[in-house]
Amino acid sequence: MASEQERNKQVVLREYEEVWNAGRMEVAEELVSQDFTDHPPTRFFDVGRTGPASLQEAARHFREAFPDFVDKAELCVAEGDKVAYLGQISGTHKGELFGFPPVGERRMRVWGVNFFRMEDGMIAERWGQFDVLSMMGQLGLAPGQPPADAPPEPDHTSPPASSGDLEANKNVYRRMVEEVVNQGHFDVVDELYHADFVDHTAPPGMPGGVDGVKGIFGAFRTGFPDVKFTIDEMVAEGDVVATLVHGEGTQTGQFLDIPPTGKHAAWRSVGFFRVEDGRIREHWGIPDLLGLLIQLGVIPPPPVESATGSLEAQAT
Repeated sequence: MASEQERNKQVVLREYEEVWNAGRMEVAEELVSQDFTDHPPTRFFDVGRTGPASLQEAARHFREAFPDFVDKAELCVAEGDKVAYLGQISGTHKGELFGFPPVGERRMRVWGVNFFRMEDGMIAERWGQFDVLSMMGQLGLAPGQPPADAPPEPDHTSPPASSGDLEANKNVYRRMVEEVVNQGHFDVVDELYHADFVDHTAPPGMPGGVDGVKGIFGAFRTGFPDVKFTIDEMVAEGDVVATLVHGEGTQTGQFLDIPPTGKHAAWRSVGFFRVEDGRIREHWGIPDLLGLLIQLGVIPPPPVESATGSLEAQAT
């Protein structure tokens, strides 16, 4: 007989396959609690939406914008009453998206991560993030930037190993957040990351491997000297740890190519980590860079009425 965690995963996977990918909106009534609360992954949706209709609304919006919309499951892990999902989102932009008309029929492919809390075998709560900034760039919707081509479909991701020391794997991530991100001890990176580390979502221009890890967190600590990450949730299964965190800080230094603004910002970040022999071997991660840039005044807020609620509220 399947465990409760396996049954919970099947509910989440069915929600993606039937509601999001096949457009069978009525199935949401079977899978999503009437008391469901959504914590939207972008600032293009209302905060505090409830019930199956909130997920139906989001799925319908994307399917109208991308008639060939697909959210392909790559990793799905469960622990306790939580399920974490990593997927590849793709589609051809043919309809209005967040108030933006299509610029030709451009394709997009980005990563997305969602966390779900399950209750009585149904989806009761969701937090998540997808790479909105890359999506807008690929669709020609990013202001001042030329359109980027959607990346090719990556190789299939291996499922979680059948066994693993879950608490030890979580502690690797805890140390990374506390010692590397919050304290700036970059020498610890070599201890926590595998020599053959692969970042599947490394920002353009960043080196690969361990040097890229130091470059990314170095950029955050340079731009936000008081940066602090707080772990909100971890879900571990086998050799995989999925993480939901929020960061905050004041930009008093240069952040990438953005001069100091003096503005305080808060943002959500989600990720999947594969731990091998006590070190991080693979990573898929999505910080809410769009929300961060909006807060810094680099990108204007979305031109849609549904973008309500503070950015800080959506980061937590």
